[in-house]
Amino acid sequence: MAGVRRANIDPRAALVAACLAGVTLLAWPAADPAGTQPVTAPPAEGAEKPFVLPTYSGDSPSLHAPEKPPTPRAAPDARDLYERALACWPVRSLFRGEVTLEGRLRNERGLYLDDSGVSSGTSRASAALVARLPLYCAIELDREREREWSRRVRVAESAGQFVSVLAERDKLRRQLDLLRALERRSQERVKAGVAETTEQVAFMEKVAGAEGEIVRLSGLLQKARIELLGNCHEHQADGLDAHIKQLLASARGG
Repeated sequence: MAGVRRANIDPRAALVAACLAGVTLLAWPAADPAGTQPVTAPPAEGAEKPFVLPTYSGDSPSLHAPEKPPTPRAAPDARDLYERALACWPVRSLFRGEVTLEGRLRNERGLYLDDSGVSSGTSRASAALVARLPLYCAIELDREREREWSRRVRVAESAGQFVSVLAERDKLRRQLDLLRALERRSQERVKAGVAETTEQVAFMEKVAGAEGEIVRLSGLLQKARIELLGNCHEHQADGLDAHIKQLLASARGG
């Protein structure tokens, strides 16, 4: 009968092999009975959801910037707006006569003979209606030119402010679209844990500042609009106001 040979096994090597086998079994995902998908533990009831900082507007716009940004809108013709505002002023009258009422009281006494040949003393009082029409006055013409020049300057300033503020607001709205896309992208980065919340807060502050500036520019537009209408006669202001509203409606967002 042949003798049995005993293999020499290192106890330390056997212990290491057993530990590795146990780690492998723990790391292997448990499978469902069908063996198709790993079984995940359901979330515990009442567990709090992770905090997600919303965007400034509260919605979830696309985190991708538009491939083709909108082209800037053409600025309205400032001269056309200026001439429309001047045309709605009442037509100047070339007849600038001044009618004044002057009363005159005279105490005239004299001797008058009547038909019977008797003399008597009488007194007379008179009132006169006087109309004055200056045919030519260099001082008045200079004053008229100065008033007309001042009015034209005010209209030009209002028309220029309206055009420049409208263009500035349109540019700021395009910037706001890009800032909102960056804010949305930063929100996703915070969710994924690759960025801190302060990054999203920084973009949120920029979005809030841009929207506040748009509100301020909208107020300046309405101020310029009212100033332009103030140069018109009340019966002719509606035509100019309709034209201004059309310019505002052609801009994005009105």
